[in-house]
Amino acid sequence: MFALLRSARGTQPTAALRSRTSELGDRLLSAVSGLSAESRTPGSGELTPREIDVLAHAALGATNNETAERLGVSAETVKSYLHSAMGKLGAHSRCAAVARARAAGVIP
Repeated sequence: MFALLRSARGTQPTAALRSRTSELGDRLLSAVSGLSAESRTPGSGELTPREIDVLAHAALGATNNETAERLGVSAETVKSYLHSAMGKLGAHSRCAAVARARAAGVIP
């Protein structure tokens, strides 16, 4: 999601559209910062933009390989991001991580 916003921000034809994509990026960052302490493991930190990207793809039902292809990284990297996000969210499965991220408002 962040990668798409960053790439769109630089290619939009009008200042209004660039401003809107920038605003959406800021709102996503606010959502990450607003992740409640109850929904993550103590001391684990906030989700990174890439972890959110991976969780968003998982929420859409994408496999690790599909996510890797879309984000331009390896499937092992996707697995690493997903594992890290699961730890931060205190989730023991991909499905639980998506559910907790949704409940926290981090992904739709």
